[in-house]
Amino acid sequence: MTSVLYDAPGPRARALNRVLSVVGLAIVVGVVAFVVWRLQSAMQLTGAKWSVFSYTDIQRALLRAWWATMKIALVAIVLSVVLGAVLAALRLSTVRALSLPATVLVQFLRAPPVLLMMFWFFYGAKGAIPVFWCGVLGLTLYNGAIIAEILRAGVRALPTGQREAGLAIGLSAGQVTWTILLPQALRSMLPSLLAQVVVILKDTALIYILGYSELLRWGTGLGTQYFNLVPATLVIAAVYIATNSIVAGAAKLLERRLSTTSRTTRTAAMPGMPEQVGSGAV
Repeated sequence: MTSVLYDAPGPRARALNRVLSVVGLAIVVGVVAFVVWRLQSAMQLTGAKWSVFSYTDIQRALLRAWWATMKIALVAIVLSVVLGAVLAALRLSTVRALSLPATVLVQFLRAPPVLLMMFWFFYGAKGAIPVFWCGVLGLTLYNGAIIAEILRAGVRALPTGQREAGLAIGLSAGQVTWTILLPQALRSMLPSLLAQVVVILKDTALIYILGYSELLRWGTGLGTQYFNLVPATLVIAAVYIATNSIVAGAAKLLERRLSTTSRTTRTAAMPGMPEQVGSGAV
């Protein structure tokens, strides 16, 4: 039996959809053409504006700025995952004295903007904390709380038999969480974790406001110096897109590897089929 949730469009509806598609495409092309025309009128798309990126010194400076951004992102990602795992384990604890403070802490850390957290460390410490760590700590606290919620949701989505089986073989509640539930939740929630990693990478640009020389600050400084702000921002955007694409590709590879390892483990753990006894055997 086939159920249809909507009526198939008739000839008039299909014709109207085609007209709307053409009109929508024309509007998009018109907007893009207008933007390109305005940039060309402002002399932002001429070859002279782009030629600075062919200089070796500029390319090396771009690479250093990219690495400065990646250092913040990598440290913040590692610390956020560790903090998120700890907070998720505490929130999943059956001991209320552990789960209640963790719940309050997670809700508190999720509320303020990331930039405000960076300001807490930057202005609160009155310069005692380096700018690098002000950015890392702000990113870690906020994203650690988000990752904790992602992991907690992943654990809650697992069958209840997983926990019961672990407890039945003598494991403590903490051992069940860390050795059985969280590893499975990590695999199932990998797409959500990947999205949060990309958010961390993009949010590193906020440390620009604190004066740290990362990719965005370097790009805007270059655009101001050579009067090519639009080409500079386009190049910076291309670098971010390429970096995020590499991260996404690595995550997809890791996801396939984990899936293959999981299937192999399950296959090896299956008991062998008993040999069939012939009907004529006595």
